[in-house]
Amino acid sequence: MKKNLQKVLALLAFGMLSFHGFAQTRYMHKVFADVTVTSNIEYDSNSAVNLLYGAPGLPPSLNGSPLWFPKLMCDIYQPASDVQLKRPLIILASTGSFLPPVINKQPTGSRKDSSIVQIATEFAMRGYVVAVIDYRGGWNPATTIQEQARMQLIQAAYRGMQDARNAVRFFRTNAATYKIDTSKIVVGGQGTGGYISLGVGTVSRRADIESNPKFLKANATPMVSVDTLGDWTGAGGIFPYVYSADASVASNVHMVFNIGGAMGDTAWMKPTSLPVIGLHCRKDPFAPFNTGNVIVPTTGITVIPNASGAGDVIPKANAMGLNTKMMMMMPAGVDIGISTRAYMLTKMTDNLYPFETSFPFEGAPWEWWDRTAVQAITSVSYRGIPLPANGREADSLSMLTNPFMSATRGKAYCDTIVRYLAPRIALQFGLASDVELSSFNLASPSMNANIDIYNDSTKKVTFRWTKSTMVGAGVVGYVWALDTVGNWFMPVKQTVVGTADSLMVLQSELFATLTALGVAVNGTKTLKWEVIANNNIFARGAIAGSINLTKKQPVGLNEAVLNDFISVYPNPATSNIKVSLDESKSPISQISVMDIAGRNVISLDNLNTHNQTVSLSGLSTGMYFINVTTANGSTGTKRFLVQ
Repeated sequence: MKKNLQKVLALLAFGMLSFHGFAQTRYMHKVFADVTVTSNIEYDSNSAVNLLYGAPGLPPSLNGSPLWFPKLMCDIYQPASDVQLKRPLIILASTGSFLPPVINKQPTGSRKDSSIVQIATEFAMRGYVVAVIDYRGGWNPATTIQEQARMQLIQAAYRGMQDARNAVRFFRTNAATYKIDTSKIVVGGQGTGGYISLGVGTVSRRADIESNPKFLKANATPMVSVDTLGDWTGAGGIFPYVYSADASVASNVHMVFNIGGAMGDTAWMKPTSLPVIGLHCRKDPFAPFNTGNVIVPTTGITVIPNASGAGDVIPKANAMGLNTKMMMMMPAGVDIGISTRAYMLTKMTDNLYPFETSFPFEGAPWEWWDRTAVQAITSVSYRGIPLPANGREADSLSMLTNPFMSATRGKAYCDTIVRYLAPRIALQFGLASDVELSSFNLASPSMNANIDIYNDSTKKVTFRWTKSTMVGAGVVGYVWALDTVGNWFMPVKQTVVGTADSLMVLQSELFATLTALGVAVNGTKTLKWEVIANNNIFARGAIAGSINLTKKQPVGLNEAVLNDFISVYPNPATSNIKVSLDESKSPISQISVMDIAGRNVISLDNLNTHNQTVSLSGLSTGMYFINVTTANGSTGTKRFLVQ
């Protein structure tokens, strides 16, 4: 089934390529060769947990308070020599477990990580402005007291959400300097940053935090007090627990995405939540792909029960209508291979990319690092104080869940990530309106039309549809398909139409299709016919029309009767398929194999047998029809799959 879907989408791509080439479109393709990076820009300063609190031998200025006020920095990536004055902004939060790199027992955890730098660069080469931000960390991963661990982690994630909002305020205030379109702001997160971005997209009221049972202490008081720590946008609260944000500057965001990480509770999702795209490893050992417990690797205790990864978040967001604009079209020409893979793994769930790796416990295959440099680390500077850090341990632990780590592999994953995200962001923001496809409709046959089908090559059924258009110049082509009724796009017959708005199909072809579907004479099968419009960027479907096809008495003997005595095996087949006819019937004299487009791909003549092996050499994966003719002229047809 999956291979058949891949063939369908490959056919769609072939249909596009057959009548025009690919154009380079800003925000979806790499249209800039170089990127300018402005490093170490302070966007905020706020109250953070002091990891040196109570440490012996240090001056009170460093260890005398549980809080300190770090400068929060960011690196800004922009397309070089760009003349556009307003560009969408993507704010990226890296992974890190809310602790400094190596201290967190990982080689990664900063805005300088190889993967986050690569992703930022890839977006900037497509014309986006990207800010990779610091965010406040600080918690005790060694605690074995579950309530304390949960409270510290949710507070850390909450501070991260506030930091992302304050970054929005900074860039909204400095929009002219960095040439930002403040109506198009995205927050994305990788790993730990995914917890932040998903929270930014959904947490929007006090009850989300203070009334959620999983975020209450044993005495029923909230682990996060809005009155004390400020609200989810960073406004309010009590100094010194938080520097209240400038509430006069808007902190609203327009969409989010996560690359790993999870959502604290899908109850946060509501009709006002933001559009969301999710990319996640199915086998992520740290954040559940669907819904499950988040466990601290250092202690094995559960810190967040029933958190939800992209596998549950995205289908719910799609069903709630949060992603409707992105679902109107499939980014086909931009990333046909990537979209194909995602659809195969999710049964056509859009806006979700589930990475399926060969290793059983892999959560971040896009990451890579210099192993020699990391192994040599024995301390990490924190507030100017060298803290003991075991680089060899951090490297070894991370290699356990990323055993095939390399720069080449990591960059390939980053390329896939951006190629999947960029066209969907462009769709959400209307950044490709000149090549987006307008809606269109099916014209005839009418919905639920009843059509008699004969085994007659002189009669035809004509399918017509209205045309889709584009604002900009370009050619729109179409793929026609006849499909069974269901949720999957798994056509039993399909044709690349070209630019026409109609297709005539021989009744004999439709008769063969009905026979292959097991329809007896005078039997009726309800099918749906579909048309996909496509250009070199997007694909869009019309509303499917249901038609009732009745198989009428064919010319010659009743095929359905002979079909009962024919068997083909194995099915699905690979290199060969065996055809057997009951010994009570006249022997097989001829065998022919047809593909779903009605083309004869194999012919065997002058046979005199009841058992025949047919070589399938040269046939691609997909569905085929095998036609059997006996010595006395009887005919029958069976359907089989090649995999």
